[in-house]
Amino acid sequence: MPKASKSPEKPVANAVRSMTGFGRVERSDADGRVCAEIRSVNGRFLKLSVKLPPRLGAFEDKIKTLLAERGVRRGSVDVMLFVETAGASENGYEINAAAVKAYAKQAKAVGKALGIKGGLTLQSLLGLPGVVGRAESTEDLDAAWARCEKALNEALDRFDEMRVKEGAALVQDVRARLNEMRAHRDALAVSAPEALNRNVVKFKERVEKLLQKAGIDQPLDKEILEREIVLASDRMDISEELARLDSHFAQMDAALADGAEVGKKLDFLTQELFRETNTVGSKANDQSITHRVVDMKNLIEKIREQVQNLE
Repeated sequence: MPKASKSPEKPVANAVRSMTGFGRVERSDADGRVCAEIRSVNGRFLKLSVKLPPRLGAFEDKIKTLLAERGVRRGSVDVMLFVETAGASENGYEINAAAVKAYAKQAKAVGKALGIKGGLTLQSLLGLPGVVGRAESTEDLDAAWARCEKALNEALDRFDEMRVKEGAALVQDVRARLNEMRAHRDALAVSAPEALNRNVVKFKERVEKLLQKAGIDQPLDKEILEREIVLASDRMDISEELARLDSHFAQMDAALADGAEVGKKLDFLTQELFRETNTVGSKANDQSITHRVVDMKNLIEKIREQVQNLE
């Protein structure tokens, strides 16, 4: 006796979901067979494509409503539904015998009147208008939708289960990268004052060399020198950027903890992380800090790649 397939667990309502997912269900019973398949990849907005049998075209709006109720908000989503009703013709087409008879009668009369000889075959008549058409459906659409809705919901359960699992893996990776970013930020907080002192010494040395080059023996006025040092130090101070990095880290942590639709918010915060990190590199003017900033930018790019896959 074959083992029954394990039903997917219902995902947590506020779980972070990936935009990549797949779910497929095939159900057969006395009424026929229904196959529902849902797949998606990441996308900036919701792009939905629904493929249905022509006779069930009215179900498209119902499917869109169902996906909205199930929380599908972003991504490029394809929904395919195949429905086979027991006892129904496979292709749903039929030949109009009355039209064939009328065409044959008229063709025979015209041929006799004009003296045209030639055999008339069924094949020559099949392409004429009204001879072949889609058979009128006697299918109960309400009953058909009930069967389709059940299959779609089961496929959505599997689809959502995959998205939640993938989302959890992405969140874990993003948190690991954020922890690395925090370590870099803390190291910058320690090294920044040292780098600032080194830059002040270099500034004084440059001033002395410029005075010597200009042949000025008299030292620069102390108050002027101190004022310039203060201005230069203010331009190289990265304490505000480090504070904003901390704020962005906290906001990203909160968003990941809250769950649900976080992709757009995290993408925005990632851009802000890059902006602050880039400013640190521009202001610090120190080789050791520059090397660390390069590592931070690499981490931010990896975070960006992951959050762009989150719904």
